[in-house]
Amino acid sequence: MEWRRRSGNPDVAAAITGDVTRSAIQAELRSRLVGVALKGLEERGAEGLRARELCAEVGASTQALYTLFGGMPGLVEAAVGEGFVRLAGHVDAVPETDDPVADHLVKGWSYADWALARPALYRAMFGVTDPSLRHRAPVEATLAAAHLAVGDGRTALDVLVRSVQRMIDAGRLRPAEASAVARQFLSATHGYVLLEIGGAFGAPGGGLVTAAELAVNLLVGLGDTREAAERSMLAAAVAHQALVGP
Repeated sequence: MEWRRRSGNPDVAAAITGDVTRSAIQAELRSRLVGVALKGLEERGAEGLRARELCAEVGASTQALYTLFGGMPGLVEAAVGEGFVRLAGHVDAVPETDDPVADHLVKGWSYADWALARPALYRAMFGVTDPSLRHRAPVEATLAAAHLAVGDGRTALDVLVRSVQRMIDAGRLRPAEASAVARQFLSATHGYVLLEIGGAFGAPGGGLVTAAELAVNLLVGLGDTREAAERSMLAAAVAHQALVGP
């Protein structure tokens, strides 16, 4: 109505309001398709996604999928991006204390918790699936989590880099490029998660001791003292238990 009052040409105003309405409808449909695709990735992975089923779930034709995403690879890419947004938000929500190393360890633990609760989605996020079903983004970009999960301007890797920078600024790690150090922690955590998903440690959580020892050794190698790293690991264990509950 406001456009009609301002415009001297009611046809132009109607066209404008029509375009706005169509854009809003498309944005809503896009969000719903990403949501159902993300749910599908969580439940059965990329291998189990079917275009007709996803579109039917939101009451749309498969043409909508091609119009909005260019096809299934584009939808999977968008869903994976949303997965990284949620992972980053989960890790970033970990409360911070005056011990940046303990905080960093709790963030890594929370990363693993989130991933292990969604193994099929996590595998899809990092391209660990049927190669013919991988999304269009280069695997290297996905692994770095640098070109996905734009969201509020942060990625899972950005959260990790800031956490590493806190440890360096506190003098717990020797001066270094935070992003390079962050990739070392990402490699260690990602490797642990995939081994847990694959059952390499036996019962769920069987690799926690190994992961903790690896984290301490990595911290010491990067400049922390073993005593300080072990104290922070104990503090992290207490903080993590408080987060997840009994």
